[in-house]
Amino acid sequence: MMPVVTDMTFELVETMVALCSLGLGLAILARGYLAVRGTTLGGPWMWAVAALVAWAAAELAVSFSLVGSGSGESLKFAAVGLSFCPIVAVLGAKRPQHAAWGFVVVSLWAIVALPAAENLFLHPGQNLALGDARAWFLWVLIALGLVNYLPTRFAAAAVLLAAGQVVALSPYLELVHRPLFENAPLVGLVLVVGALLAAWIAARWQRSAANELVRLWLEFRDAFGLLWGLRLQERINAVAKQNGWSVELTWGGFRAAETGAIVKEFEPEVEAGLSMAMRGVLRRFVRNSVLDTN
Repeated sequence: MMPVVTDMTFELVETMVALCSLGLGLAILARGYLAVRGTTLGGPWMWAVAALVAWAAAELAVSFSLVGSGSGESLKFAAVGLSFCPIVAVLGAKRPQHAAWGFVVVSLWAIVALPAAENLFLHPGQNLALGDARAWFLWVLIALGLVNYLPTRFAAAAVLLAAGQVVALSPYLELVHRPLFENAPLVGLVLVVGALLAAWIAARWQRSAANELVRLWLEFRDAFGLLWGLRLQERINAVAKQNGWSVELTWGGFRAAETGAIVKEFEPEVEAGLSMAMRGVLRRFVRNSVLDTN
């Protein structure tokens, strides 16, 4: 009888962990909505909610024996695949293409989840298997989120997210090919909720800025990540060079082009021009009403 009791206890613990993870994750995301409201990050936020709910729901469906173990494996894989969607959605979070970009995100998830669908409907009861190309593609998607946010204040969250994805998908990843834990998807879910918590804590940290333009820059690059940050940096530096202003925008803020010294104050003409250029770009990501209050 002892093994039966032990198994039941373990399943109960797994169920409680999944429910607590879902509740905590949704609470954090609900608080985070205030930060993304009025920006093009609303789409990535909705994808994050969908991924969290689907991931936890797949765990609970297996815990409550609503699906078989074979079907549960496919459902978990498809749900974990949704965790790539928020990062990919960020890459298209620029007006006016951000609305149409949703079709790209859906298509990406369909490609990732296709092996699960094939296994669920065409090969029920069999273990899920991925080809080498798909297994390497998962590594690319994991690295995408890590690279995009590692140079920002959300570095810890990016590491935890990548770790959760690696753990959850470990049986299908090249170079691993085995589950790192007994219930790897559940452990991965806990790590991902930890990433949400780390992001919430980092967002509350008030970063010091030399001036208002640097503050706008730091908030943008942290929220939208490396790829969009480099685009904005390139645009501002091009405007500065075109107008003969001896300043350049670096990852940490504005510096003098010749000496590399930190620029805390600008000449009025330079400040007005840089502010106009920066806000002109930011309006593609943030509504005017939100930007004008800053």
